Amino acid sequence: MTQHYAGRRIQAAFTLLEVLVALAIFAVTALALMKIAMNNTQSIQQNQLRTEAHFVAMNVAEEINIRGEWLTGIASEERSEQGERWKVTQTATSTISPDIQKIEIQVAYIDPDLQNVDNAQGITSLSVFNYRQAQQAGTTQ
Repeated sequence: MTQHYAGRRIQAAFTLLEVLVALAIFAVTALALMKIAMNNTQSIQQNQLRTEAHFVAMNVAEEINIRGEWLTGIASEERSEQGERWKVTQTATSTISPDIQKIEIQVAYIDPDLQNVDNAQGITSLSVFNYRQAQQAGTTQ
């Protein structure tokens, strides 16, 4: 860029220091934006896993309902659903009514990189109430 002052011709340009400062500001801004994008991606993946785990818990609850099972104590199993491996733990507790029980279904994601199922990461839990069927209660209708 050329400017004229009092008959002189002066060459105007950015100094090396100004260019380096601008580059540093750009780099810091780009890093901050990349971190935000990475956090957003991780959040989306976590929400997807949590949603899949909730579907697994609802499937387990529906299977209990369909089979008309009356559970006792704690039961644990591994399942493959939604393209992932899950550890499902069912805990049955009694309620005031002898014909109704509360079942807590906890679902944990089994990381394929980890071989130990005990290190499974808990994601969601679902509480349902199970009603004892007439034939299970020992009465007939």
